[in-house]
Amino acid sequence: MSVEVTGVEELERQLVNLFGRENLPQLVDPALIAGAALVAKTLKSEFVQFKDTGASIDEINIEKPSYDKGVRSIKIDWKGPKDRYKIIHLNEYGYTRNGKKITPSGTGSIARTLRISERAYRQIVQKKIGVKL
Repeated sequence: MSVEVTGVEELERQLVNLFGRENLPQLVDPALIAGAALVAKTLKSEFVQFKDTGASIDEINIEKPSYDKGVRSIKIDWKGPKDRYKIIHLNEYGYTRNGKKITPSGTGSIARTLRISERAYRQIVQKKIGVKL
């Protein structure tokens, strides 16, 4: 399961019109990295509330910026020796065991992180791109 924060598509289209697609990564990548760092920090603080071994926190990983469906984006996922990516969705959405719905204490933590950090993410991205202009 990966976390993807979007919402800067219109800004990106305008930047492509001004500077061209080949110059776009130099403008956008530092902003995406700074924004992803904020979201990852918030995600880690949400996961601390229900940590057991801390493996889910330790394996949070920020990928390199890349194009996804024509839009420059960055992904946050889980990579590491304990393969937490396999169970993150169980913690986020809950699961059923023997016909009973199990709701872990971390249910909804990723959605909560996105909601909490959305405004700050947008501000960081706009500020970083504004500095380059």
